[in-house]
Amino acid sequence: MIDLRSDTVTRPTPQMRRAMAEAEVGDDVFGEDPTVRALEEETAALLGKEAALYVPSGHMANQLGLYVSVRSGDEVWAHEHHHLVGDEQGATAVLARALPRLHSETPAPSDALLESWISGRGDIHRAEPALVWLENTFTGRVVPLADQRRVTGFAHRHGLRAHLDGARLWNAAAALEASPAQVAEGFDTVSVCFSKGLGAPVGSALAGDADSITRARRARKMLGAGMRQAGVIAAGALYALRHHRERVSEDHRRAAALADRIGEAPGITARAQTSMVLLETPQGTGERFLAALAGHGVRALSIGPDTVRLVMHLEITDRDADEAARAVAKAAAEL
Repeated sequence: MIDLRSDTVTRPTPQMRRAMAEAEVGDDVFGEDPTVRALEEETAALLGKEAALYVPSGHMANQLGLYVSVRSGDEVWAHEHHHLVGDEQGATAVLARALPRLHSETPAPSDALLESWISGRGDIHRAEPALVWLENTFTGRVVPLADQRRVTGFAHRHGLRAHLDGARLWNAAAALEASPAQVAEGFDTVSVCFSKGLGAPVGSALAGDADSITRARRARKMLGAGMRQAGVIAAGALYALRHHRERVSEDHRRAAALADRIGEAPGITARAQTSMVLLETPQGTGERFLAALAGHGVRALSIGPDTVRLVMHLEITDRDADEAARAVAKAAAEL
């Protein structure tokens, strides 16, 4: 079975397992794990930030970024389909107790929308805006750096903070032919994932200014995520960070080739900008298509009534991608 549901399904490579087995460790709650410290320092340097914090998941990294940027009752501006909004179990309301204000503009909110929202600031009837949220990549699409800088510039001119959900920032950097620091530029806090794209078994990080990360470290402990000899898992993330960033462009190449071939299947449209291929099936056929595709040896993920996602990752070869294209054609013929 070729598993293309997500780039999180990968297993550690033999080299990664070796690095984890041989990792130098200490008690990270006391700040004494050298492997965790190395991972945090390298992540911060790559992103052009003062500090970084290793956490178990991207969900936690996002929520800590939110927690250090808002007060209870503050407003966070986000897209209606951002991970923060639809995939974090309402944690925004539970933990930071913030109010999401949602838009549907892509790849980023327009100046007109931002101006209209800030115009009500100070109204005693309304929540106070505190944070602007972006995601790059966003459902496989790249947000241009010019749009990011426009939005972060607006936020800072008006005294707001800006957070980037960079779970797949490595893919954005590769697609934009930019450094990770260039993608992270202008944001007060940035979350990145070591599993998505890079293939590490566990973990994400939050990066930002030193004060924000100090506060996030305390909040991580409050949430019960202080880890002891965490270097064992951090070593996998550190290996992935050092050795797998450059190869994400291979995933992009395979995704583009797969999308081109899928476009030849009757009734199916496909697009790919990074490692993610998004298929549109005929109306009302999404679930049947998924089942048919699985019957031909390919697992995919439904992200809408008739939208199917296929994600390239480090376990997928050119041969796998070819087999996936043939499976899509067969499944499409059965609709």
